[in-house]
Amino acid sequence: MNRVLGRNPRIDLYLDLALLVSGLVLIGFLWLHMLFVATVLLGADAFDRLALALDRYYLAQIGIPFIGVAALVHVLVVSRRIPNRFQDFWRHATLVRHPDTWTWIFQVVTAPIIAVLALIHVWVVLADWPIAAVKSAERIDSFLWFYIILLLVGEYHAGTGLYRQFVKWGWLRRRTIGFILKSITLLIIILGLGALWAFLQIGGGA
Repeated sequence: MNRVLGRNPRIDLYLDLALLVSGLVLIGFLWLHMLFVATVLLGADAFDRLALALDRYYLAQIGIPFIGVAALVHVLVVSRRIPNRFQDFWRHATLVRHPDTWTWIFQVVTAPIIAVLALIHVWVVLADWPIAAVKSAERIDSFLWFYIILLLVGEYHAGTGLYRQFVKWGWLRRRTIGFILKSITLLIIILGLGALWAFLQIGGGA
């Protein structure tokens, strides 16, 4: 199936564009989501007011299905580039011996981890709707390591994926975009860890 698709340049281009667009949508959502979560650093009231506004204008109800479709498209398109057998997967990495190849390997490894953790997170949040700072604090207090892992693998996957797309389409030099995205990823991880700490303080005082 993958070989047949790869022989048609037009189909291959459309699939590459679908991968690019879906990836940009997911990364945009991930970063905006982190900014939303980070409002807890301003206090539980600020977090709750923003959550209430998103709920009032149905932005969350519209956004979650939209992001779900983008994620499904992304998974289906990117799966065509993953070798069917682990032996082929490992042989490719050891033969090429290029840093960008290993970033791709780690992306493939982190993808199913993110998928499972993200699905669990969405399911738990929807089951306890609406969103509130105290509820989030209770979840994080009980499953802190779950959210730390999700934060680290999610931001790594997003930053690396965006780097690969910039390099693939020739938008910026490798070193330049690598430095920019590493800096952004580090800042977002710090912001995310700060938000987790803030939730722990809320949970401790509840």
